[in-house]
Amino acid sequence: GAAFVESFPLFSNRCPMGDPQVGTGGTYYVPFPVLALASNGGDIFLAAGGGGSTANKEVPNVVHAHRYDEATGKLNTIAALNTEKALVVSLTYSLVADLWLASSRNGCKVLSLNVAENTLTQLCDFSTEEAGKEPEQNIAKYSPDGKLIVTGGTDGQVKLWKAETPPAVPTFLRLCGAKTKEILDADFSPDSEFLAACDDTGECRLWQVAKEEPENGKTLQYASKHIKGKAFVKLVRFLPTADGKWTLVLGATGGRGPAVVGLFAPDGSKLSEVMVDKQPLKSIALDVEKGRCVVGLMSGAKSVYSLPGLSLQKKTKEVHSLPAQRVAFIGDTAISGSGDRDFHLLKLTGSSRSVVCIALMFLVVFAVVALMALRIGAKGAALGQGKSDL
Repeated sequence: GAAFVESFPLFSNRCPMGDPQVGTGGTYYVPFPVLALASNGGDIFLAAGGGGSTANKEVPNVVHAHRYDEATGKLNTIAALNTEKALVVSLTYSLVADLWLASSRNGCKVLSLNVAENTLTQLCDFSTEEAGKEPEQNIAKYSPDGKLIVTGGTDGQVKLWKAETPPAVPTFLRLCGAKTKEILDADFSPDSEFLAACDDTGECRLWQVAKEEPENGKTLQYASKHIKGKAFVKLVRFLPTADGKWTLVLGATGGRGPAVVGLFAPDGSKLSEVMVDKQPLKSIALDVEKGRCVVGLMSGAKSVYSLPGLSLQKKTKEVHSLPAQRVAFIGDTAISGSGDRDFHLLKLTGSSRSVVCIALMFLVVFAVVALMALRIGAKGAALGQGKSDL
């Protein structure tokens, strides 16, 4: 268990940074392929990527912190960290801990962003994946209460950790479930009492954190009318409900598509679903407060749906030439990042306001035209009456 934990000294390796280059239609260009993206729920998001093991001065492995001002549309880089030869492939944020987890190689970096000082600092690093030639972590995430961390990756083991205050590394608690294929995604319930994870078998497993039995918890399989054959669950998120409970949001796909998103009850029964694209999905992010989710697609497009209704609110064209690798929300903006070295920012309020403005203008014009018609009609009637008297 805890034998494979390592601790590394605190360091803040600053690297040259500049603001993303403004493109057209909500596109911003950055000097590295974007493989990871996560927001703090406010106006800050982190993005990571780079050249991998072949990283050099032109395409370094980095994590950049950005601030986006929705009112002005200005996107700034406020801090940067060079991760040397370690490529970060996933980012998550804990509001309670105010820390970021960056999955890289066979482990995880714990990062701290100081906005006032414009610094992004690595506080510690711990290894989680041990089996295989080049083990790699795919996901690391804090529980909502900040007390636990779940990790998963290529060694096929879901691992549960007790979060410690950095620079102390997390303490290994236990394995969740038997060894399986590569772990793709994981999430905690809003009350931090349940844990769900999906893997390359296409199934999703659900555990009660306080109980070690049954070993594999509850197994959920996704059956979809839109997919012939098996639907492979690729993404999982918990969605709190109005009664204080929760449902599961599962993103799944056929072998080569289509992509579906479904809502599932705690007992594993499917409540509703929607087909989001003919091609597979790549990423998902929830905005619980405003009841919506954004889905990044293999095609390079993204879609925004209401929750829990799953009604389509907005869908873009292919805004990236490569898959929409990661997605996140910043206020009323849905962000996607891609390996084609760019972000795309989709405003979710501007268009609706425009529609309202156009509708109001149409009503005003209609009212003016109607009033003019009435006046002309009244004058015509008066003139006609005058002629008949003669």
